[in-house]
Amino acid sequence: AAFSAELGTMRVSEEIDALRTLGLDPYGFLVFPRVVTLVLVLPLLAILADVIGIAGGLLVAMLGLDITANAYLIETQKAVGLWDVFSGCLKTVFFGVGIALIACQRGLAARGGAEGVGRATTSAVVTSLFAIVVVDAIFTVLFNAFGR
Repeated sequence: AAFSAELGTMRVSEEIDALRTLGLDPYGFLVFPRVVTLVLVLPLLAILADVIGIAGGLLVAMLGLDITANAYLIETQKAVGLWDVFSGCLKTVFFGVGIALIACQRGLAARGGAEGVGRATTSAVVTSLFAIVVVDAIFTVLFNAFGR
């Protein structure tokens, strides 16, 4: 949402045209860094979420179920393999590309002042969510086809 809102605001205030006038490529200057950022950050965010999820499970197991930390961690290692973590991170790379490209495209296509920026931002969020579901479904089919 932030990418499309920022780029949409730049579009309607003619800052994109100003970059072109200065001889700068708006795609290389504005879009490429956002794509690279999401591709690098989303896998790290997924790993952080995994760690927090495991820690939360440990807390519930110890406080609510009276399971020792050692027993919980042993069972977690049995249930969650390295492939699970890797496949989750792999998917987030593709999610990042999709989210960034959709958000930037919608922002750069914004027209009609603040109302147009709002429509572009909403469209970017909805389309990105749909793209994530589609990409995740594709990965699920591929992983199941290859026995993972």
